[in-house]
Amino acid sequence: MPTNSDKPVPKQARSKETYEKILAASQELLTESGIEGFNSNAIVERAGMTPPAFYRWFPNKYAILEELASRFMHAQNVVTQQHLKAFDMGNTTIAETIRRSLDESVEVSASFVGSHAIMVCMRAIPSLSDIRLKSHEAITNALATRMVEVGLAPSKEAVETRCRLVVELGYAAIELVFETSLENRKEVVERTTAACTAALGL
Repeated sequence: MPTNSDKPVPKQARSKETYEKILAASQELLTESGIEGFNSNAIVERAGMTPPAFYRWFPNKYAILEELASRFMHAQNVVTQQHLKAFDMGNTTIAETIRRSLDESVEVSASFVGSHAIMVCMRAIPSLSDIRLKSHEAITNALATRMVEVGLAPSKEAVETRCRLVVELGYAAIELVFETSLENRKEVVERTTAACTAALGL
């Protein structure tokens, strides 16, 4: 599967505008038709540009999906990292921190155009799965580190598996919320919070 690891990065204002225009058009297409109607020709037409302008920045649709997946996971990670940084045993519980993080992650995901299709792609396309897994590894490490810092664990190694389970449960819950059109968001968040707290043994 081709990747975008060696793709050029725009530096000039006009180039950045073109780059972002391609990504915005791609997100719109993903929202409207999912991966089935997502291809280079459709993106070029939606963005209103020529094929050479498109291929200057992206060799194929997978390169675009990788960029969008990276941005999406980064947006989710920022939310979780902020809540972990703010977590203090004297002011809140780990359960409340998890609940707030999940709730805000749903909000961030909902505001990211094409998020549901991107989540589906990250389960189906190997190169995108790697982006998801690396993101989860980073959050697992951040959670384990914070637990040690606040005295909830003797070492990162002691809680690493439990933290990874929490991360996977949380992400699966976000996927479920979108697969059910946000109808049962509150219940999913509350039950997932309870499951994550139990998984941590707290």
